[in-house]
Amino acid sequence: MLNRTSALASKSTTLNVKSTPLSIRSLRPRRPVALSLVERIRAEFAEMRGFSPTLAQAARLFGMTIDECDRVLRSLVQEGSLRIGGDGRYRRTS
Repeated sequence: MLNRTSALASKSTTLNVKSTPLSIRSLRPRRPVALSLVERIRAEFAEMRGFSPTLAQAARLFGMTIDECDRVLRSLVQEGSLRIGGDGRYRRTS
């Protein structure tokens, strides 16, 4: 048994593993956010009283990247539809 183990250990095997480049989301070019998506997000806040997601939660819910969702939510804050609290949660303005 010892011979068999040492024979296996002495064999040199080469793995043919193809290296693939890593994808980093922030390096992707920005794609324009569809106006209908902005309207949908505005409507979600209007329909759900007390809805106050964080940026990460909103991105997951709306199926967006963090960067895309951040741009949309910030634009809604600038137009006055939403506000961001000190806790980082977005809420509909009254």
